[in-house]
Amino acid sequence: MSQDEIDSVEVESPEKKPEFQMTKSPTGAIYRSLAIPGWGQWYVESYWKAPIFLAGALGLYGSIIYNQIEFSNYAEILDGMEKDNPEYEITLLRREYFRDNRDMSGFYLIGVYVLAAVDAYVGAHLFDFEVEENLSIGFIPHSLNPRVAVFIRF
Repeated sequence: MSQDEIDSVEVESPEKKPEFQMTKSPTGAIYRSLAIPGWGQWYVESYWKAPIFLAGALGLYGSIIYNQIEFSNYAEILDGMEKDNPEYEITLLRREYFRDNRDMSGFYLIGVYVLAAVDAYVGAHLFDFEVEENLSIGFIPHSLNPRVAVFIRF
């Protein structure tokens, strides 16, 4: 009979700290960066990085569009040209050049998106990280020996 009664009094320990909650969401930072490169950096308040990622992405979009237009132009010229024409090989090489540049710009654009997402993710995790003012390192020349002593204060 005595085992059926449960004493439900909980005692809080004085050493119990409140649970840490992050200010910025890493998942939200990733989604923002994948939507528009640089938006995740803006979200985690790395304001100087945001225009760099945005400019990189816009430049690569422009490169993809330009190279696609030139590729299409040379493809049309090549379609109307006979294979025995002396300009055929040069036109074929130019068409392939613009196709290769378009494809490489696409791969670089994917790299910018991935790099922006990873940077925003790390920035969101480190947003609440604080560096104390008393953390320092200094060099003191030793008066008796020609050595240098290093000290670190925490």
